Amino acid sequence: MQTKRYQKVIYSVILAISILWCGGIIIAPYWAGNEGITGDISEGIYSFYSKSCHQVSERSHHLFGEKLGVCSRCTAIYFAFLLGVILYPFIRKMSNIDLPSLFWLFIPVGLMLLDVGLDIADVQKNSFITREITGAVIGVVLPFFIIPGTIRVFYEYFTPPDVIPKK
Repeated sequence: MQTKRYQKVIYSVILAISILWCGGIIIAPYWAGNEGITGDISEGIYSFYSKSCHQVSERSHHLFGEKLGVCSRCTAIYFAFLLGVILYPFIRKMSNIDLPSLFWLFIPVGLMLLDVGLDIADVQKNSFITREITGAVIGVVLPFFIIPGTIRVFYEYFTPPDVIPKK
């Protein structure tokens, strides 16, 4: 299959969302404590990220004297995801809509669950390093599932049935 315009658009949208998402993580502490609209935006950003992250200060990196918008594991996931999105076109063709083996997803998820499980069971406390490594590995792998998966959905949805090649 040849690379289509919509594939580049989908990639560009995912890249833009990733940049905005990671930007918010840094903008939140930068504007934290400010008066007026920037302070309100900072509070809104922290509130937005609180829906997906515990934001515990002791488990978060700090910048500008404030904690980042998300904890260290989430920070690693999101910034590694952005890195994976940036690297994607250098590693895979946009026209390749086949998903990688689930093995490449299960291994990082298993490592993170092991890190969390050992911490909960009081066998081995996780640390900034283990949280960041497990988060980064998951984050960098996810684009290789999300980008072709999204492109495939659009391809199958917008391509007439008689044109879709049979395998």
